[in-house]
Amino acid sequence: MKHMESAPKIDLNVCKSWSCPNLGIPDASDYVFPVYRLGYTALECQKCGSLPPLFNTKECDEWFSQFMQRKLGNTGQGCPRCFTAHIIRYGYTKARTPRFQCCTCRYVFTPHYDNAVGRNKNITLLSQLEQGVHSGETTNQRVLAQAVNGFERDLHVSLPALTRVSTTTMVIPFQGHSTRQKLYVVISADADSGKIIQITTNYCDWKAGDSLLYQGSKSFPSSILPSSDTDLIREQEMQFLKRSQFDEIQYGSAELKRNDRGSMVRPVITIHSHFQRLKRRFPGVTDHYLAHECVLRGGAITAWSTEVRLGKTDLWFVSENIENANLSDKAFCLTGSWKMGWWKNVWQRWDNGEICKMIGLLTGQQSTAEPALISLASCTAFAVWLKSHPWSLRCHNFGARVVSQHLVGLGCIYNQQMEENSGS
Repeated sequence: MKHMESAPKIDLNVCKSWSCPNLGIPDASDYVFPVYRLGYTALECQKCGSLPPLFNTKECDEWFSQFMQRKLGNTGQGCPRCFTAHIIRYGYTKARTPRFQCCTCRYVFTPHYDNAVGRNKNITLLSQLEQGVHSGETTNQRVLAQAVNGFERDLHVSLPALTRVSTTTMVIPFQGHSTRQKLYVVISADADSGKIIQITTNYCDWKAGDSLLYQGSKSFPSSILPSSDTDLIREQEMQFLKRSQFDEIQYGSAELKRNDRGSMVRPVITIHSHFQRLKRRFPGVTDHYLAHECVLRGGAITAWSTEVRLGKTDLWFVSENIENANLSDKAFCLTGSWKMGWWKNVWQRWDNGEICKMIGLLTGQQSTAEPALISLASCTAFAVWLKSHPWSLRCHNFGARVVSQHLVGLGCIYNQQMEENSGS
């Protein structure tokens, strides 16, 4: 049976404007490309006038084939051939490893599952990670590489019908060509339970196409802390405009060791990959809360474009103080509304006397019905936990691959601790 020849196309060269009929539609008759009106190579949607940056289609197709093979097929979360999550069990191999069949394309595949010995090693590995003592030695790396598929599979498998998701980003140090290189990380959590559901970094263990590679810079715009201050929201929007193109995130240096066969890809590729995979795992998301980064909006609206067009899914920017985001039960009152930034998004400020937050309405919502629920608290709680974890004192000694794998394991540990603390 042929394997990847019929892999579907995930087309990023689409309109990303929420109000446009061409939202998420590939090869629309209104598209003109390439155009260079804003100084970068873009696709022009003549229906709405938007100019999203243009991607190299061939290199993106190759990328998604590799990415979905590893993240869906190897973990048993979906079909590596057509990228759907509609799969059923289909017997066992001679080694008694479970096989699966895709309900869409009928492809039969075997995830990289561990046997009983491997599962015991995983338990030991998680224990070492929890204590912050797991090393990056070669022998341990082999065990870790085998275990990470199980960790990916274990991230929130019990609630496929979740409807509210929050997503943020962070930067983690790693050991590369020189010390304290930087890894870009995208984190999504269930906004109801607080559990981590997916973690993606911009490291991959294969050679990505040249147009997808991150060209790090030692100088980059200083990050703006989440805030309920309208001036800081405007400042962040101005930083988006200062980029060479809207999706060109610069976050610092990210040079791998010379003998590393992998690649560091642009954050925009990481973000799109993260959301494309997330959509296949959790297609029923109705509300997605995003940290204030325009590329997060672009990635989420591309993945959920059909649902946004039909009014089934809404996207929101959230900017709030991390420390007190979840500490009050008092009712919120609307204290102001503005249109800000290049896209003239509607921003609302909500205050309950103890907490103030800024909420951006990104998909034409008429109102913010439940401002208390619109929060990044489930994501930021993990980021705060990670920062105080012993692992954070040692992660700069590990390579990008190990740090990426560790993060998934730490997500599992965090979820386990949440269950233990809640008594469930």
